[in-house]
Amino acid sequence: MPGGVELSNLDKVFWPDEGITKGDLIAYYRSVAPAILPHLRDRPMTVIRYPNGLKGGSFYQKQTPDYAPAWVRAIELPAESGRGKRKRVRYTLCNDRRTLVWLANQASIELHPWLSRVDRIERPEYLVLDVDPPGERFDLAVRTAVLTREVLTELGLNGCAKTSGAKGMHVYVPLRRSHSYPEVAWAARRVADLVAEREPDLVTTEFRKKDRGERVFLDFTRIGPGKHIAAPYSARARPGAPVSFPVPWDKLERAQPTDFTIRTVPRMLESGDPWKEVCPRAQTLPKDLTAPAQEG
Repeated sequence: MPGGVELSNLDKVFWPDEGITKGDLIAYYRSVAPAILPHLRDRPMTVIRYPNGLKGGSFYQKQTPDYAPAWVRAIELPAESGRGKRKRVRYTLCNDRRTLVWLANQASIELHPWLSRVDRIERPEYLVLDVDPPGERFDLAVRTAVLTREVLTELGLNGCAKTSGAKGMHVYVPLRRSHSYPEVAWAARRVADLVAEREPDLVTTEFRKKDRGERVFLDFTRIGPGKHIAAPYSARARPGAPVSFPVPWDKLERAQPTDFTIRTVPRMLESGDPWKEVCPRAQTLPKDLTAPAQEG
């Protein structure tokens, strides 16, 4: 029972094409704990569980189960969706390696934390844009991420990028905890609109798939209480067992999502945490991005 967690079904195959098992997933999260825990600690979290691996069913889980060990920390918050009978949710807080291993043993392949921490739950630490290309066109996701960086630079902001672990990219702008969720959400919408205006044949903010055509969807809607996004170093439930991984801007065009998997990432992290190298310091949003312009 390593670390107080009773492990089970370690030989169950989660990624059939690669022969990667539940035990491999647990070993991965145990290995990368020093890098991933800073992105999870004190953040309410949604997990996506695959009890029978990729070929079986999956479900999102926000509520900490009643059978969770007493040492698993949780925080109770209002149910933001307003749907269903549950009015409040006890979100798990993954603050240590033992909880991380317990979550992996629960078949939690994907770990999706909030953008804020519990001590200032109303103040997000990041503005995030999800770059979602059509099909498997990762090259278009890279072009859009680079274009987003150009727009951010013109606005006086510095961002960093990571592979989503799926088919796209995530662009992060680290923020001082001085802005509310509505302020950051509005700023994200404005940045996305500016990027789409710059190259309308490449980028769209149209939410309906049928209206996007073959353009990249720049999703600005991931910001708000209860919303979440895959953490850096989270595994993803896709073929190849990919991992969401930070990439420097000058290496982005040579990167592929398949470069970063639960088999390759632990060795990549032996020399240090690349997030610390690519992620700029926290910033304050410029005034013209914090509220809608007032009409005279």
